[in-house]
Amino acid sequence: MRALLVFSTLLVVALVCVPPVRAEDAAELKPHTDQQIKDHEVFERFDEKFASDDMDDRIRVLRWFGMWRHKKVLKQLKKIWLRDADYELRAVAAEGLGRQTPYAKKSGKYLIDGLGEMTKMASREDPEGDEQLAQVLEARAIVAGIKAVGELGYKKGWDTLKVYIDHYDDGVAAEMMLTCGRLKEYRALPILLEWFNYYPDGYSWSGGSVKVDTGAAGNADAKAAKAKWKAKYGGRKKKARPAAWEALIQALEMITGVKFEKPDELKQWMKDNKRLMRKHGA
Repeated sequence: MRALLVFSTLLVVALVCVPPVRAEDAAELKPHTDQQIKDHEVFERFDEKFASDDMDDRIRVLRWFGMWRHKKVLKQLKKIWLRDADYELRAVAAEGLGRQTPYAKKSGKYLIDGLGEMTKMASREDPEGDEQLAQVLEARAIVAGIKAVGELGYKKGWDTLKVYIDHYDDGVAAEMMLTCGRLKEYRALPILLEWFNYYPDGYSWSGGSVKVDTGAAGNADAKAAKAKWKAKYGGRKKKARPAAWEALIQALEMITGVKFEKPDELKQWMKDNKRLMRKHGA
């Protein structure tokens, strides 16, 4: 149990700290030719090693395979990312999809398709034993998928991705925030502001408020307000989230160019830049 907790913590730190591929570098990458794929026996080597019973061999060859930018490679990576039962392999396939920059639109769509099916994963509270390991592996796959979307610069999956900002797992939430920064996603700012208000420093939790006016006598307004609050905020996990909070501050700076210390500063920036936000669909 202790080893799994340490592994989970290290995973969050490692995934948040890995630098993204620069968009200008990715744009210059060209597809590998059929001849290059043939000369290096890419599929023969992949098929041989991926059939191994040794998981390390499978992961190693899949990571190598994903470095080849080719339509047939893309097709195989898609299959593993969307359908493989092992989430560790799915994570590596997602890394490979993030390198398929010549086919960014297709690759990005495949990543979003997979992420759309994973929104409820890695969300168990206080998991133990095998369930904890499963949660770690699921989170790893989600993080890899989100990160790959950012590396591709794919912005069409916003409605699917935005729910991950509030994900229970810190590594997932942090990577989603950083991806918003890499994509300079202004549409994320209202959600990030709400998150900032809840966790103003990463360690404390501040509840939200709602207003209602039913015009009814007695305690009807109070009951309506309580029901509205529970519907809007009742599912939010009240826990310290320092790792995700650090990613939040970094993401906000990537989007706006400003390093905020308090939620009110972000709120004021958004008011001052309404035209810019409208321009970007926020």
